[in-house]
Amino acid sequence: MKLLPILSEVIDKEMLISALKTMDFTEKEAQKELKYHINRLKNLPEIVKGYRILRVDDEKDINLEEIGSHFGENKDDLLRNHSYLTGFGEKYFIITVKIPKNEINTSETIENNILYPNEREITVKNKGKNVKIVRIEEINTENDYFF
Repeated sequence: MKLLPILSEVIDKEMLISALKTMDFTEKEAQKELKYHINRLKNLPEIVKGYRILRVDDEKDINLEEIGSHFGENKDDLLRNHSYLTGFGEKYFIITVKIPKNEINTSETIENNILYPNEREITVKNKGKNVKIVRIEEINTENDYFF
């Protein structure tokens, strides 16, 4: 098993290449795709802005200590395209956070971006315990922009 160090973690290169090959990538294409994802993460700034949509009955129901693990990099894309919402409730909120680069779970981020390429998601460690919440805003669900 060939392991490839990246940032502060180690990823299983063979597992990720295998995942790409099951998606009909050739060995060469899979290597190139994996290299793209590794370089993209390496080139992120030290602090990354992320966005997460939650569904709760009230803003006070949001767990601020463990805000979650999955964050979109682009707010507009998340609002336009996100069909899987976390939580249950009557209201929708978008959470804006600042993610320290060392809090990114690189292996899961790369794997998720390979499996779900349209989401451009960042997966963080420890359910987001070490991200800084910048803003919480309620989403107007009457707006066609959302959904």
